[in-house]
Amino acid sequence: MSTIRLLVCRDCRSAETIPDYHGDPKDDSTLEYAAAKHAYPNGERHFGRLYGGISEAQWGNSETQREILKRVWQEEGHTGMDPWVYQAMDTLRADAMQCWRERRRPETCADFHSDTKILVPPTAAERRSEGLPKWSKRNPHQQRYLCDYCPIRSVAEQKVRRQQGLYD
Repeated sequence: MSTIRLLVCRDCRSAETIPDYHGDPKDDSTLEYAAAKHAYPNGERHFGRLYGGISEAQWGNSETQREILKRVWQEEGHTGMDPWVYQAMDTLRADAMQCWRERRRPETCADFHSDTKILVPPTAAERRSEGLPKWSKRNPHQQRYLCDYCPIRSVAEQKVRRQQGLYD
C-alpha cells in the first residue's frame, strides 16, 4: 500500500500532497521543490509542517480527505473556516496595500468607499442562467469595498467616531 505526505503551509494556509520518501532527508528533492514555493518575496521561508503515513486509498476518499484536513487544520490552529477564505482575504489585503502604495501612502483617501472600489463578484453569467437579477452595487447589505482591507480604513473610522462625539 503506497502512502503520501501532506505539506501544510501555515502562512499560506494551504495543504498539498507529495509522494512518500524513504531515504536521506537531504536528498528529498520533491519536498525541497514543494517547499521552495512557500517563501516571502525577501526569500525567507514560510512556516509549515509535514504529515506522513496517509494512504492513497484514504486520500482518494473525499469524505476521509475532508476529515484528515479538518484534523490537520485544527492541530495547526485553524479557526474553522476553509483555507481558501484566508487566501482570499490575504489577496484582498495585498491588493489594498498596493492601491495605498500607488497613491503614495496618503493619510486620507479621496476614493475611500467610492464606486470604483466596490468589490463585485464575477457571477453575472451564473446569475443570468439561474434567472436572478444583476448584482446590485446599490444594496448596502451587499457592498464590500477594497478599502475595507486598507490601512486608511482605521483613519476613516476614527474620523467618523470623532464626528459622532465618541472620543469626547
